[in-house]
Amino acid sequence: MIEIKKYPEPAGLKALREKAALKGLSPEKAYQKLKDPLKSTVRDSLVSEQGQLCAYCMCRIPRSDAGSDTAPIIIEHVVPRNPEDGRDVGQGLDYRNLLVVCHGNRGKKGNRKFIDLTCDAHRGNIEFRKVHPCKKDTIASVTYNIEGKIDAADEDVRFDLVDTLNLNCLSAPLIGERKEALNALIAELGEVPEEEMLFYCQSRLAEFENESNPKTPYAGILIWYLTTMIQALMSK
Repeated sequence: MIEIKKYPEPAGLKALREKAALKGLSPEKAYQKLKDPLKSTVRDSLVSEQGQLCAYCMCRIPRSDAGSDTAPIIIEHVVPRNPEDGRDVGQGLDYRNLLVVCHGNRGKKGNRKFIDLTCDAHRGNIEFRKVHPCKKDTIASVTYNIEGKIDAADEDVRFDLVDTLNLNCLSAPLIGERKEALNALIAELGEVPEEEMLFYCQSRLAEFENESNPKTPYAGILIWYLTTMIQALMSK
C-alpha cells in the first residue's frame, strides 16, 4: 500500500452533495443518487489518481480475472458511508473519502467463502483502526517479506491489512503476484555492477515513488525492498 494523492473533485459532485444535504439524505441515500454519467466520471478520476491500481492490494484494475457477474472496479468509502454508530460526516459523496478497489476475489454468488475474499469484499462495513491510503503517516509502518506477504510494525495497521482487508489471503493470487513482482526486481538488480548498486537502487526507488498513471502493480513491495537495500548499502 502506498499513499494516494487526491485530485480535485469532479465537477458536479459538489453540487450533488449539497443537494443531498439540503434534502437531509443519509450518506447511504445520498450515495444512491450518484448515477451515470457523473458516477463514471468520478470512477475514472479515482482510477487515474491511483495509477490504475487497487487502493488496498495494489493489483492492476480492472483485473483480467473478473467474472461477468462481478464489477471489475468498485468505488469504496474509506469511512463507511453507513458506519455502525450512524454518524454522518458527509462520507457518502465526499470525494476525499472515495477510492476505487478491485473485485476483492469475489466470484459467482455462493462460490466464495468469507475467508476467500480480500479488500473491500472482506472488509464489509468494518472501520479501519488506523489505515488511510490518503494519509501517509498511517501506512508508514507497512512492510513486506521476500515471500510476498504484507505486514506492519504498527499492530493497528497490521490488523487493518491482514485481518480486515485479508491481504495475505491464501486462496487469492495476491501473495504470489507480489512475490513475482519482487522477483523480477531482484533479477534486474542482479545485472547491476556492485559499484553502481546504490545509485541504481536510489534511481529506481525515485521512479517508483514518482509514478503517476499508470503505476507499477504492487509498487509497495518494490519500494519497501529498494528502501531496505539502500539502507543496507549505506550502512556498509
